[in-house]
Amino acid sequence: MKTPILTTIALLFALAFSSGNLYAQRGMGMGQGRPDGPEGPGFKQGMECRIPDLTPEQETKIKALRTTHLKEVTPLRNEMQEKSARLNTLKSADKQDLTAINKVIDEITAIKANLMKKQAAHHADVSKLLTDEQRVHFNARQGERGKGKRMRHQSCQ
Repeated sequence: MKTPILTTIALLFALAFSSGNLYAQRGMGMGQGRPDGPEGPGFKQGMECRIPDLTPEQETKIKALRTTHLKEVTPLRNEMQEKSARLNTLKSADKQDLTAINKVIDEITAIKANLMKKQAAHHADVSKLLTDEQRVHFNARQGERGKGKRMRHQSCQ
């Protein structure tokens, strides 16, 4: 009779100990990504893009290009999200309409292609403003951009 009780106590102890480790893991909470906050030196456009030695003129031009780019792509991103929601609705219907599903997939693909073309054009426009050394840094970080919402909003693109 003591064996099941001891086994139960040992099991509860093991569960309590392992769940404590889960809470101890560090996550992306407040201040994890940027210790100096939005007003700190890390928020400057030059630091934000991690392009060394940007002049104030370059920063201003890059910011203007980014604003224009975001005005162009935001409606497309919103439309793509709407189409994705529509696709989910169609896919979860009791009786699926494959023709309608394929049509929405084609529409999403067209929007993605348009977004990629605009992104490439924006990248080229920003690249034209940079020196050779700055361009090397800018191009080296290209693969890191857009890997998540937070990263996307902090990049030059």
